[in-house]
Amino acid sequence: MEEFPLNKKESGINRVVGFDHEKETDFLDYFKEKFERNFLEYGEREKTLEEIAILNRVNKDMVEFLRHYGVEAIEISPNNIHILDKSRFTSEELKKIQERFGTESGFYSSNKQGVGIMKDYEENKLSFLQTVVHEELHLQGFYSYQKSLHEGAEITLKKEDDLVDMNTRRSGFSMGTTDGKTLFFRDVNEAIITELQIRFERMFLEKYPELESELEARDDYIQEVARRDDAPIEKVREVVGKVIINEDGERKWRSYAYHEERKKFAELIDELYKKNMSDFESREDVFNLFAQATLTGRVLPVARLIEKTFGKGAFRKLGEGSAENYVE
Repeated sequence: MEEFPLNKKESGINRVVGFDHEKETDFLDYFKEKFERNFLEYGEREKTLEEIAILNRVNKDMVEFLRHYGVEAIEISPNNIHILDKSRFTSEELKKIQERFGTESGFYSSNKQGVGIMKDYEENKLSFLQTVVHEELHLQGFYSYQKSLHEGAEITLKKEDDLVDMNTRRSGFSMGTTDGKTLFFRDVNEAIITELQIRFERMFLEKYPELESELEARDDYIQEVARRDDAPIEKVREVVGKVIINEDGERKWRSYAYHEERKKFAELIDELYKKNMSDFESREDVFNLFAQATLTGRVLPVARLIEKTFGKGAFRKLGEGSAENYVE
């Protein structure tokens, strides 16, 4: 487990574990400098004035949003958000991005301390901002590296003429192995981040005037589906993330990211609340426990709750069942 309390977060990296205090401080300074100097990426296009303004607004709202979870957010400049033009990448380059980050829509690079967005703002502003918020939440979440003694490390840094290999130790709620081959709780982590994204959207994005027409189209579609299927509107709203209208006026809906992972996570939250109602005032309080663990790194309260509810070894089993394995 990480040691607490921590110093104020100054980049996307909270800790570098396995080194003495002086070396860890040097590495944290390295990531801080990368975060502050975030440079123009290959394949990146210049942002419009509207995009810069709306990214600044998201940053301001993110600071307020994370206060609800007792977290002091770091300021994310538009310079840390790189809008990448897919047409400037080869199919092989796009394939590598997909393999590395699991998506071509957007990603947070802990090594480069920036967010890459591969969506067109003008094509669908809601979808663009949903991706921005999702990846910013990854950046705001707890993240630590650990010293690696294995080949093929995720990142190699130079320290006093020595090359130091490191792999991810913690990424939000997920936990990495020293050899970098397994990330436990990966699915749980993505479900939590997406749930936080949806809460941010309802609290802030739904008030953005730039999104009015897209939100109206989505709401109309949700109401139609609810009437057609005789389903509660809130149930449909939990699934439908956006509605895309093509040139012919045809509508296509897209779910929020990590739909299956979110379903399993929702079942876990429901079960934990059902069996521990005397300890929580609402289901949301159970979710908040997971959210705070993701954002602060304090996982122990969640582990204790799961072990108390489902028995010894249940937390480890959950981690293994929601892991991602990297095959060389």
